Amino acid sequence: MLRWFLLPLLTGLAWAAPEWANYCNARFGFCIQRPAFMSAEPPPENGDGQSFRRGAARLVVSGALDAYVLTLPEYYEQAQKNLRVTYKVLKPDYYAVSGFKGNLVVYEYKKLRDGVFFTVYLEYPTTEKATYDPLIKPIVDSLKLRR
Repeated sequence: MLRWFLLPLLTGLAWAAPEWANYCNARFGFCIQRPAFMSAEPPPENGDGQSFRRGAARLVVSGALDAYVLTLPEYYEQAQKNLRVTYKVLKPDYYAVSGFKGNLVVYEYKKLRDGVFFTVYLEYPTTEKATYDPLIKPIVDSLKLRR
């Protein structure tokens, strides 16, 4: 009888909302909320973004100058390579692509504004879909650009 009482309590823990932490990038003028349970990796010397990890899961947020190397549609096509695509959308100022690469779920969102590409990239094991799938929208929706 006790186990039937504890089951809802224990399963509820898996659905608890994560704590969020703010990351702001001074070089490209953007901020984003990220799961606090992911640890920051050493930042790149050029200050273009930040990577966060927890086990095999990785979140990368970055900015890059549009040096006319690739257009947004070209990045969109490139994002789909080596990916079994399950979702894709291309708009004039952003794209989102999601799918599977081996045993990883991959999600990439790229926005172009005022000559800067802002990227949110998340990858995680398929075994952790229940943890990370619900976090994609809040992470992307939290992206604030000061340009």
